[in-house]
Amino acid sequence: MEFLYSLAVSFLVTAIVVTFILFVVFKVRKIRTVRDVRSAYYNSIARIWLALFLIVFGLNSMLQFHTTVAFIIGGLFVVLGAYQFFYFNKARKYFKGNLPIEEQAWKEFEAMKANKAKKNKK
Repeated sequence: MEFLYSLAVSFLVTAIVVTFILFVVFKVRKIRTVRDVRSAYYNSIARIWLALFLIVFGLNSMLQFHTTVAFIIGGLFVVLGAYQFFYFNKARKYFKGNLPIEEQAWKEFEAMKANKAKKNKK
């Protein structure tokens, strides 16, 4: 039984670290992109990873600390994380559907900019 407890805690701590790292990765991708829809898409994915971080953190606090306060705060983290996961997963689906439209508009913009540069050289 002690082995399963330590295995569960190790898994949750590893999940906490991984979800936080992926949250930071997608926030950096959001900041580095210049396209608006792609930026919103990366932001929604980052917020999903933040929601998973909150869920795992809440579960970890409930598993490690067996007090009423830990169960209340951990439960709040799990509920808040689940709500954010649901909301930002809907946002991710919406922005993912708009990525091809933005890609086409971006190609047209780049072509227009290239044509304008050719006209200015003449």
